[in-house]
Amino acid sequence: MSQRVVFVSGYHRSGTTLVTAAATEATNGATLTAGHLARHIPSLQRFLQAAQTRARVPDRGVDRLPATESTPEEYGWLLHHTTGSYAFDARAAGPLHALVDELATTSPVVILKNPWDTGRERLLLRHFPNARILLVRRDFAAMEDSMARAFERYVTSSGYLRALVGDRRRAAELLGVIMDPLRRGTLVRQSRRRIRRSALLLAFTARRLPLDRVAFLSYDELRRDVHAGSAWASHVLDTDAFATAVAAHTFPEYNPEGRGDRVARLLDRLLARAWRRARARQIRAGLLADPGRSPH
Repeated sequence: MSQRVVFVSGYHRSGTTLVTAAATEATNGATLTAGHLARHIPSLQRFLQAAQTRARVPDRGVDRLPATESTPEEYGWLLHHTTGSYAFDARAAGPLHALVDELATTSPVVILKNPWDTGRERLLLRHFPNARILLVRRDFAAMEDSMARAFERYVTSSGYLRALVGDRRRAAELLGVIMDPLRRGTLVRQSRRRIRRSALLLAFTARRLPLDRVAFLSYDELRRDVHAGSAWASHVLDTDAFATAVAAHTFPEYNPEGRGDRVARLLDRLLARAWRRARARQIRAGLLADPGRSPH
């Protein structure tokens, strides 16, 4: 496989859509979009076709980002329709390689995101020898608040989610949970516990990732200082092109870091330390230029 693959890794609501769109634009690359995914999911194809006849473009449900054929999408939806799992594993190697080959017909650089694979970076790199990873973290309290709001928003905007799920019975079961405030609260808590366990593990294993193949990014840093935040990916992407694209794709409103509970604050400290140490090692190895300031 000669094409270059860049995976965008980060938990749900951590800024992976922004980074994917910006990285795709900065590299003139190809990414999985809702329109491409619709070729594999008939219900999504019908949804997008119906959306073209509406006066108002529907959004993704989780936020106000318009749901159009060009909207970047998670490859986990494709894996789920082929393997039954949203996350990458040995069974998914064939379908994901096929997707990369398909996208590479339009560009030698393929940008792919799937929050479900955060923490599986070593597995992805092993199956894709030419791949690089943009690993994105975000303040935990803000990320978890955004995740809770996303589930609440599905109550009034669930069309895109139903189309992605495809199976009517499974979609009805999921929406039945989301529509019930008590069951939705349980789902949010379960999701939060799963992500926190994964983040704790990531904080202690990130240092084992190959430094030349991984960029350690922060959504909050990108929002505070786009050029400084983008510089941490200079060994993977052109810094100026990436920074320009990030600035063009960010929403004007921004929910900054919050206090969160003690566990969230601990995870923030552990992940920040892991990022700081990995970046310092990249500077010592000559992969990154020393920015002349302490990484955040």
